[in-house]
Amino acid sequence: MLPLLIFSVLTGRIDSLPPDGPYLTYEDSVVVARWVDTEDRTEGSIVFRPENFDQLPDFASFRPEMVDPDRDFSRQTDIRFENVKRVAALSDIHGQFDTGIQLLAANGIIDAQQRWSFGDGHLVIVGDIFDRGDQVTELLWLIHNLEIEAEQVGGRVHFLLGNHETMTLEGDERYLNEKYRVTSGMTGKFYRELYGPNAYLGRWLRSLPLAVEINGTVYIHGGLSRAMVREVSSIDRLNELYHEYLIDSDDLRETIHNNSRLDLMYGRQGPLWYRGYFSRNSFGIKDLNYVLKKIGAQRIVVGHTSFTAVQGFYDNRVIAVDSSIKFGGVGEILIMENNDYFRGTISGEKIPLESSSTK
Repeated sequence: MLPLLIFSVLTGRIDSLPPDGPYLTYEDSVVVARWVDTEDRTEGSIVFRPENFDQLPDFASFRPEMVDPDRDFSRQTDIRFENVKRVAALSDIHGQFDTGIQLLAANGIIDAQQRWSFGDGHLVIVGDIFDRGDQVTELLWLIHNLEIEAEQVGGRVHFLLGNHETMTLEGDERYLNEKYRVTSGMTGKFYRELYGPNAYLGRWLRSLPLAVEINGTVYIHGGLSRAMVREVSSIDRLNELYHEYLIDSDDLRETIHNNSRLDLMYGRQGPLWYRGYFSRNSFGIKDLNYVLKKIGAQRIVVGHTSFTAVQGFYDNRVIAVDSSIKFGGVGEILIMENNDYFRGTISGEKIPLESSSTK
């Protein structure tokens, strides 16, 4: 491991991270904001009211004026959009906040103050903000803010749930960064409880979709296998099943064990974990034609499977946007303008996405 000072010089990060948080929870008749300094092993809390905002520490992306504790967290069911002029998509940021904002700023999605600057364009985050890296909370508040700002000017931010969001909500901590184990221990809560039904960010996460369709392109974290669309051929129904059965299940293993459709949905052939598009032996052009016809789409954009750059397959009818941002300091973003497709680099270069007739 690099010494902290050298690491800071190389990455441009300050010597110590800001406090982790805030975590807002609904308690009795008030909302409480909690945070933890994971280096000093100290914690703090306030009742979240405007008159107390000056007691909050400086967080990297949290803006208290953007939070409405009375917000309606009904599940988002508006998942189809047409005639969108510009769409940008990336995935699997995995706690790499610094790389994420560098990539978004370099490609005109946000400005130097981390404000929305993509106008009426749509940004799709194709899952996996959680786990691995040490700035997950900062990313969540950034996306939360951009979602609100974009809608105010006719744009949209679509944060889709991936397998790591699902793992967090169900308490699977296999890939949890050590920093958040400290937060969990100091708050006296399991990590999943920090995003539970009584948490502001937890309620927000539970409102988010599994898939959206924009201009005939379906965005979904892992992908849609032939077996999956044979069982469930509508992304509307996929969203419904996911929210009804796979979030906050009392016993997820028992739930999926007793339902073959749910077992398929949460398994390796399901939309959270599927990687078959990139395996020559398990998927081909006939399979793709079948899948697209069943869901009534022209193409699919997925994350989950890591490459060194945004990649197009099958004449760009499958586009993979997991460009290994999780390693920090690298990554790309897919930019679609009308019928043109580009790889947006971390330096702001726009490279046409080359199509391939086959894998």
